[in-house]
Amino acid sequence: MDAKQTHKAHRVRKAGASAKKGKKSAAKGNPRAFAMQSGQRADRMARRKAELAEKKFHVPMADRTPTVPAPLVVAVVGPPGCGKTTLIKSLVRRYTKNTLAEVRGPVTVVSGKRQRLTFIECGSDISAMTDVAKVADLVILAIDASFGFEMETFEFLNLLQTHGMPRVMGVLTHLDGFKDNKRLKTAKKNFKHRFWTEVYDGAKLFYLSGVENGRYLDREILNLSRFISVVKLRPLAWRSTHPYMLADRVQDLTDPELLEQNPKANRTVALYGYLRGTHVKERDRVHIPGAGDYQLSLTEKLPDPCPIPDKERKRLDERHKLIYAPMSEINGVMYDKDAVYIDLRKTRHEEKAQGGEGEKMLAELQAVAAAPDRLAAQQFNLFSGARPLAAEAVRRPAVFDDLADPERPESGSDSDGTGDGTGDGGSDEEESDDDDGSDGDGSEIDSEIDSADEDDILRRIDAVQVDSDAGSDSDGEPKQRLAPVHTGAKRVNLMKLVYGPARSKPGPGDADADMIKPPAPADDLELDEDALRRYFITSVSDDEAGGGSGGDGSEDDEAGFEDLEAGGSGSGSGDDGDDAGDDGSENGSDSESDSDEREAESLGVPADKLKKLRRKFDRVYDEDDEDGGKSSFYQQQKGELQKLVDDTRLEMDELAAINYRWAGEYVKVVIEDMPCEFMQGFDPSVPVVVGGIPNEEGLSLTTLRIKRHRWFPKILKTGDPIVVSVGWRRFQTIPTYFMNDRIKNRMLKYTPEHMHCSAAVFCPYIAPGSGFCAYFLKRAHRFGIAATGSVLENSQEIDIVKKVKLTGFPDKIHRHTAYIKRMFNSSLEVAKFEGAAIKTVSGIRGQVKKAFGTSGVFRAAFEDKIKASDIVFLRAFHTIPIKRFYNPITSLLSVTSMRTIAEIRRAKGMAVPNKRDSHYRPVERVAKRFNPLRVPKSLQAELPFKSRVKHVRADEGAPARAVVMDKHDRRVADLLGQINLLHKDKARRQREKSAKQKAEYAKKRAAEQDEADARRNKRRKAHFRREGRNQKRGQE
Repeated sequence: MDAKQTHKAHRVRKAGASAKKGKKSAAKGNPRAFAMQSGQRADRMARRKAELAEKKFHVPMADRTPTVPAPLVVAVVGPPGCGKTTLIKSLVRRYTKNTLAEVRGPVTVVSGKRQRLTFIECGSDISAMTDVAKVADLVILAIDASFGFEMETFEFLNLLQTHGMPRVMGVLTHLDGFKDNKRLKTAKKNFKHRFWTEVYDGAKLFYLSGVENGRYLDREILNLSRFISVVKLRPLAWRSTHPYMLADRVQDLTDPELLEQNPKANRTVALYGYLRGTHVKERDRVHIPGAGDYQLSLTEKLPDPCPIPDKERKRLDERHKLIYAPMSEINGVMYDKDAVYIDLRKTRHEEKAQGGEGEKMLAELQAVAAAPDRLAAQQFNLFSGARPLAAEAVRRPAVFDDLADPERPESGSDSDGTGDGTGDGGSDEEESDDDDGSDGDGSEIDSEIDSADEDDILRRIDAVQVDSDAGSDSDGEPKQRLAPVHTGAKRVNLMKLVYGPARSKPGPGDADADMIKPPAPADDLELDEDALRRYFITSVSDDEAGGGSGGDGSEDDEAGFEDLEAGGSGSGSGDDGDDAGDDGSENGSDSESDSDEREAESLGVPADKLKKLRRKFDRVYDEDDEDGGKSSFYQQQKGELQKLVDDTRLEMDELAAINYRWAGEYVKVVIEDMPCEFMQGFDPSVPVVVGGIPNEEGLSLTTLRIKRHRWFPKILKTGDPIVVSVGWRRFQTIPTYFMNDRIKNRMLKYTPEHMHCSAAVFCPYIAPGSGFCAYFLKRAHRFGIAATGSVLENSQEIDIVKKVKLTGFPDKIHRHTAYIKRMFNSSLEVAKFEGAAIKTVSGIRGQVKKAFGTSGVFRAAFEDKIKASDIVFLRAFHTIPIKRFYNPITSLLSVTSMRTIAEIRRAKGMAVPNKRDSHYRPVERVAKRFNPLRVPKSLQAELPFKSRVKHVRADEGAPARAVVMDKHDRRVADLLGQINLLHKDKARRQREKSAKQKAEYAKKRAAEQDEADARRNKRRKAHFRREGRNQKRGQE
């Protein structure tokens, strides 16, 4: 006690709100010392500030996020073996303190006070990656640092860019393989810059250094989870205008008897999940990528399995850290496509102990055989004290007006499900049930469940038979009364809610005090449907209310509820509309005035003065927002868009009676006539997306703007089937590539090397401007994405032309006129091309005039005289038909796809056809010989002497000189003689070769002429034979 107590020294805050609170601005004390000294610098700073502010602006988009948004879809993507499963397990452990044994399907967790996350693992299959890219709100790219970037990562980034780019962050794993810190630092730097190149500069990249106990380090996962919680997402146009749902549970609702008779019968499948985007209703058309187009036969809102905390909290308690993963095993419970598995893990001492009633029931259910005849003989009690129900009981609709039917059979049959316990025809099973479950007063309860209501609300009618001692009629017929309605899985005392707390008080000796007990009926009880409806409807119409007073006004007032938090009197304006009472005697204006009066009394201000102050406050601040000039043009545009969205939301809230399912709700959709392969090959690891397709069902020709991906090694060919992913759909089609030259659409056999072109495909309607990507089903190269682009337009007809070159040869040649043959086969073909431009090989242009005869010869006019060796060309364009082929890719069912000709040849081992005309032949270019120039003598006489040809002749009478050659001259002369001899021999061989070639060409031309004559004779014979038959028929 004598020792001096030491305290920890106070640490002054250097940053944060506390530090700013104590700081005093020095500029206030001496403003001239902190003034801007340079005007140029002030101008630069102002410009820089304005540029930074402009960079933050985007095109204003309306925020259609619902009040309670659906969980954000966080997709963990990467190649096999990069640590995706471990990352999801670590994040789930961080958020919920639960350990997943296996990640199967979507996993939804509560990550904050107003946020939920749905984690989904994406495989390396390109179909799964395409579906995940269309629904992911946040993408975590797992990268194996020990191996490097892989092609799956780049493929997924290209899919994201075409289907709407969400937020992307990277995670480097397997960093514990680097033993040298310098190499580790260099690798991190290289990965970061390469990742920024593919995504954007400044993209977040996290580093996970090691694994402990099957999870990543807690501190690193904490940093990652904090960034996920605060990330801001930009709404995407396609998703905000289309309803879609990521199914986290699939259930087969098909009748087991039907499956036993026909295992290949179409199924009725129920899909569960959070609805995103816009609203959806029954009978809407949806598309399931990988399964096809279907119609929703039922849409039902279900309680949220993973709700957000009901009110704002500073921190989440352990009971609010929920997890919902029906396909994964959580706490021993796992949902499969057709069953629910519950794992009862017991220790050795627990196995010997006697289990509870619930465990006994589960054990009995697991031990029951699957034989239909044995199931048909089983019975069970739906409620304690109720009549046992058989498997063959018929479900009948509830009847309100005539419940007491005197002609009901006394011996309870399976078809009716009702009977009299005191009758003579009762069975032994009924008597034993009466002894075990009855209350001892001779009464018997029958349960009838109705499922035929249009809104699918379950109702229950209990027909209670009372003995004469318990209050029967004079004629001895038992009275029947209506039991309460069960609308939820939670046990609620409806009698207390409807009739008041004093109406239902179970006695101390009642064995079933926890069940709902209706009051005993009076003798003069009459059931009125309108009066009965008022007991179960929280609000009444104006004509039923009757001004707020009536025969049932006292009961309505007594049955009202108090809002304990707000101190209200049960006006029904709370958040929970299901707990509101019947307010027939109060209206909205009275309740508002009462609340204003209570508020005025609490503040000590008169009510009228409080109203004036409130109106003045609203007027001042509304004018400040509208006319103050503080908001920029960008903020005004955003405000106008948001006002439109809010007004639309208010209008839609008033239409709550329409059976719409809104975004953010957890819904169940039922689809009928689903192929059996969907359930037989169901894999929880493959995402199932249900996307709405409003006005996107009709087939048409669609024009695409396409470009081959720079990493795809081969160019694309017209006519080869390719898979296109656009919108929610993935389909195979046959594209026709073309380019527009401002006059016509000219077909391309192959796509250009480094530029865009257009493509015409046959597919359903697609909104112009939508992005798409194209790939092949079978990966033949390292990079799978073949092309990307966008949709231009939808139309019913697209004219694409192909160049056609017709060739002909001169038959007769005049000065500027020639007769061309072998270009056409009839005079009719010539008539179609009259006036067309033609051209020779030497470049002489001409025009088609008239047909000459019937064999296809025509007269043509040229700008100069042509030669007999010229070939005449006619360039024309032919409209080609577009192949109308549309094949949805059913990857969730049996995949049937079209193969290319090359794939078929490789599969069957067929060789490529060897066509002679397709071979490349060497081009032989012969030097052209020109005749010597001969000038006429008459023209030479008129030419000046300078331009005349001068001929110098040697003297003929001069004697020849003797030439004496020395040894060197003789050698030169011999050499020149040898050279001349070789030249003459070469010229001789050339002449022989030329003659041989001419003979071969003449022989080839003769063969072709013979073939043409034979075809012409054949056509002539057929023509005359047909004409003869016609004449003969005319004579007859």
